[in-house]
Amino acid sequence: MNGDENNIRILEEMMFKVRRLARERDASVHDIVNEALDGFLGFHDTGVNLFDVVHSIERILSGTEYFNINVDLQNFAVIVKSPIRYVYRPEIKYRIAIAQNGGSGGTGASAVKINAALRTHDIDALRCFSAFSDIWIALEARYMNPRAQAEYICDAGYFERKAYIPARGRFGGAQEIGSAISSYLTVFDKLFKYCYYHPADAGAEIERMYREHVRNGDLKI
Repeated sequence: MNGDENNIRILEEMMFKVRRLARERDASVHDIVNEALDGFLGFHDTGVNLFDVVHSIERILSGTEYFNINVDLQNFAVIVKSPIRYVYRPEIKYRIAIAQNGGSGGTGASAVKINAALRTHDIDALRCFSAFSDIWIALEARYMNPRAQAEYICDAGYFERKAYIPARGRFGGAQEIGSAISSYLTVFDKLFKYCYYHPADAGAEIERMYREHVRNGDLKI
């Protein structure tokens, strides 16, 4: 690192805003500056502002009556809690995390990781979630765009899907990416709850509902 990099000067007015934001977040000035630089450099490389993507997801999902939304801007993540039966458990806790330049997705791609954790000790509910995860993955293999390059991790009460979204292509920008991610999570949540409440006829009906959402353009990632 050369001398110029060690002696970066920040305008006093900007430094005042950085210090204020650090106090509000209970973070260090160093963390805030690094976060800002990461966001700027990512936008420069891909044309997508991840802060805008996160805010878009927050805004869309906040309009869903039964979702409880929390945002982790520092990690470009959105945490969503969705009750299944009552206000309390069992519930699904979703986490959406986004990172730029997602490796095998190619330069300029955003890596989107969506995981769902069923928070319960009920064996039947866990079995239902496992069965649904298998159904969902099979449906994606059958109907999903093969260029999505999806990767999965599944365990008892846990589902994770990672995919890549090109910054430039069929998605025009942060709003479109946020909408696609929000729609994916909403459909997953809706179909799992159908499986949970109607286990006897879940397979065929879930496939019908899934195909309908594909036709309506709700599943783009």
